[in-house]
Amino acid sequence: MKLNNVMLITGATSGIGKALADHYYKKNYKLILVGGTKEKVDILKKKFKKNILAIHADLTKPSDIKKIVRESINKFKKIDFLIANAGLYEPDKILSGNPDRWDRVISVNVTSVFRLVNLVLPHMKKNKFGDIAITSSISGHQAIHWEPIYSASKHAIQSFAHGLRTQVAKNNIRVISIAPGMVMTELWDIDPIKNKKYIDTMIKKGNALDVKEVVACFDFAFSRGRGANIRDLVILPTNQNL
Repeated sequence: MKLNNVMLITGATSGIGKALADHYYKKNYKLILVGGTKEKVDILKKKFKKNILAIHADLTKPSDIKKIVRESINKFKKIDFLIANAGLYEPDKILSGNPDRWDRVISVNVTSVFRLVNLVLPHMKKNKFGDIAITSSISGHQAIHWEPIYSASKHAIQSFAHGLRTQVAKNNIRVISIAPGMVMTELWDIDPIKNKKYIDTMIKKGNALDVKEVVACFDFAFSRGRGANIRDLVILPTNQNL
């Protein structure tokens, strides 16, 4: 692992992204933390006192994605690790669902990743080093009937990750997909503080993952020697029947 690491995390104000930010801040990484809610981004600025850049951005806007990379390079001169973690959940039925919401899901879960990777890659290629990790889902490995739009977005990002990996491997850039099952986070409209007892019970029973287990998957993938690329890592709660 290189010293003086710079890591960009989207969706860093809650859930898996927040846990990743906490973890890598403790490991002395320089962090670019991106969130879609200004108030939550301001909290990150107060929480982390050094070597961070917290950016409020709307990932459905190409101009905001350009701003993320521009400000990141201006401050840290490089991006070693990109974790494309931001995502929206959509459980709608097709017959009664809202296509406008579906467009937003695709824009955040898929298109924003395309655009962000496109802008970060030249800097990684120049430095002949980079890891791109994408927070996927078990829904990207099998179609789940109660969330077809979300599942479709994760299938798309899986295909993107696999194709991207073969294109950039020669530049010492790895592409990693981490696909969790049920994690009790804000993605499911669960408040981690108010619902802590319920979350702890679900984890203890093996019906949900502790977010720390997901963070450990990223850490495992990043810490492999440069001759190894964890292409896909699927992690499920012990009792999730998928």
